[in-house]
This record gives sequence, C-alpha cells and structure tokens, in this order.
Amino acid sequence: MKKIRLTESDLIKLVKKVLSEQPVDNSPELNDDMTDRYMFFSNLEQIHRQTGILLKQNKDEIHDILEGGHDWAQDHIATAKESIDQVFDFLMNETKRDEMMGMDEMMTEGKKKSGTKLCARGKAAAKAKFKIYPSAYGNGFAVQVCQGRMKGLDGKKRCSPPYC
Repeated sequence: MKKIRLTESDLIKLVKKVLSEQPVDNSPELNDDMTDRYMFFSNLEQIHRQTGILLKQNKDEIHDILEGGHDWAQDHIATAKESIDQVFDFLMNETKRDEMMGMDEMMTEGKKKSGTKLCARGKAAAKAKFKIYPSAYGNGFAVQVCQGRMKGLDGKKRCSPPYC
C-alpha cells in the first residue's frame, strides 16, 4: 500500500472539493434541476475523476503492481470499458442519429475487430507465463503482447498485425 502525505491545507482543500460536489438534500439544485438520474451523472463524474488520477500515476509502478498477482484489476477495467462502450454507443445512437455518420470511426477507435485471432507471439508468451491456458488472464496477456504493450518470449515489445 502506498502512503501519501498531505498537509493540513491540502486536506482542507480536498474535503471542500468533495463537499462541493455533493448537493445538500434541501438545496434547490437537487429539487429543481436534478432528476432521478442524479446518480447517473454523479457516477459518470466520479469515473472521469478517478480515471484521470489513475492515468497520471507512474505507469511502470502500476505495471509492477499488476504483475505482482493483481490481474483482477485489469479484468475489472476491461469489464468497465465494455460497459461504458455499450452505454456510450446507446446514448450516441439515441441523441445524435443524424450526426453519427461521421463518428463511426471515432467510436470504434481502440476496439478490436471482431473475429481477430491472437498472434502466435502472444499465444506462445501466454502459454509460457500461465499454468492454465487458454484462460481469461492468459488471453488478456496474449492480447497485450500482440499489441506491443508487453514483451514476448523474445524479450521485445512489438505490435503484431492485425493489432497495429
């Protein structure tokens, strides 16, 4: 666990920020402007805030933590991404039907083509790393090797088609 030291002024600023994001029960904002969908937007803002913080962290340190037996965290991120993708696609289809023609490429950015097979380098690396293969963890690792995010058996990171 990482220890973070805060000064009293930092702590006060943090508390004020958190309190300012949550309306009081009697506030007119909650009664007039907010609907029963308040939690939807609140959760969306929290996801935005937390992912921003995570993206600012040292990627090598996070990588080491995940490699230390915490692959579950990567699985949760993948599941959350799939859920966000589904909500995003649905809401974009509902709100921007006419404008969607030019956004198709942007919405599919970063998504794997369906039916894409794992590269041989990724499969070999996953088989060498995991006792049980195929598995969800093994396939996730193999995809990362194919994308060039992880080193293959040759010790090099390089992207393999069709993941490039």
